Order: sequence, then C-alpha cells, then structure tokens
Amino acid sequence: MERTAIRRNLREQIVDVIGGEIASGRLRPGDALPPEEVLLERYRVSRTVLREAVNVLAGKGILDARPRRGTVVRPRSEWNQLDPVVLAWQSGGAGSPARQEDDERIDRLMEVRRIVEPEAAALAARRGTSEDLAAIRREYEAMERAVESPEAFMDADLAFHVACLYASNNDYLAPIAHAIRTEMMASLRVTNRDPKVNRDVSLPLHKAILDAVLAREPERAAEAMRRHLEDTERRRARVSRPRRG
Repeated sequence: MERTAIRRNLREQIVDVIGGEIASGRLRPGDALPPEEVLLERYRVSRTVLREAVNVLAGKGILDARPRRGTVVRPRSEWNQLDPVVLAWQSGGAGSPARQEDDERIDRLMEVRRIVEPEAAALAARRGTSEDLAAIRREYEAMERAVESPEAFMDADLAFHVACLYASNNDYLAPIAHAIRTEMMASLRVTNRDPKVNRDVSLPLHKAILDAVLAREPERAAEAMRRHLEDTERRRARVSRPRRG
C-alpha cells in the first residue's frame, strides 16, 4: 500500500513537471518528448512511473504516444480544457503563458459563461432545491461581509457562481463549474479589485440574480445573470490592455 502511494506521488510530480513545461510553451505542439532514456536520467524515476505519467498526459489530450514514432505534444485544441489541472497549468506559475494568451483564454471563458450561466440561473430558479437556494443566499451574504476585502470578495463571488451552477441540478454543468474555477479567478482579479465598485455595482447585480432565483422566476434570473456578465465584460475591457489591430 505504501509503495503504491509513493509511486502515485512520483507519477503526479512527473505529470506536473511535463505538463507545466508543455503549457508554458517550452514544449510546443508537434514537438517530440526527449527519448525515454533521457527522461529517466533527467527525472530519476522508474520506467513504470514515467510511462504512467505519459499515459496520464495522453488521457488529458496533451500527448500522443505511439510506438516507433515517439511521444508528441498535441495541439492545444485537442487538450481537455475542462480538466482543472490543465487549466491550472495554463494559468499560473513562473512559466505561465504570455499575457496575450491569458487574455485570449479569459475571452474564451467569458464566451462559455455567456452561453452557460444565464441558462444555469434559470434552471436554478426552476428546479433548485431549498438547500441549493440556501447555498446561493449564503454565498451572497459572504460577498456582503467581504465587500471591503477584494481577495475575500473574489472567493465569495466565485463560490456564488459555482453555487448557481450546482443549483441547476444538471449533472453536466457540475464538471464545468469545477473546471472553470481557475480561469474565473483570473478574470475576477481583473474586475473585482476596487471595493467601491464591488459594493456599488457588483453586489446589486448579484442581489438581482439571487432575488430572481429565490422568487422562482427563471426568465428574470437569466436576464439578471446576463446583465451581470455584460458588466463584467465592460469592466474588464476598461482595465485590459488595448488589443492589437
């Protein structure tokens, strides 16, 4: 049992190292990993651990391992972008991608949010349980308490949106809620830095969502969520650097 745990820990470390190198751009799509013997020497692990790590990365859509052709980095479009670990590699650390890529990634996240969250709010109003609605209210109240602390406010804001997604009671939305946490926090760090704006703008917009969900009014809940996301986009546009072209 102990040996299995140690091997799993080593495997996860190698997955994290190789995945981070790929996400940072040090290894690019189409690049082949160094030969197995080179990697064994570099990482000082067993052949079994290394191969298990490669298999994990292949399962995330990042590597394509084929006999006699070697192991090649796959295009980003084929990566499992709903995997929280893949998102974390792309979002943080000293070797994180350039700001332009960060902006583009948040753009794509906002597209997903505009598509998913209004309907999730409507579903929460329509079929959220009393426990689900209590969770949304609880996270809103946490936002109220944290309004003067940007970091705590961001945590509560994120939890509010996750609670709305879970309250939809759609099993396919729960993985999305889990997956986009990292990217949502990156977006919130841009838009939720000013306590005055959080108090005067963000809180009322979230209160409108909460009130509509508690009132069991799906259309009003969806519209309130749309207004909030539109405001998020406007605020982000004001503080983001100018786009090229």
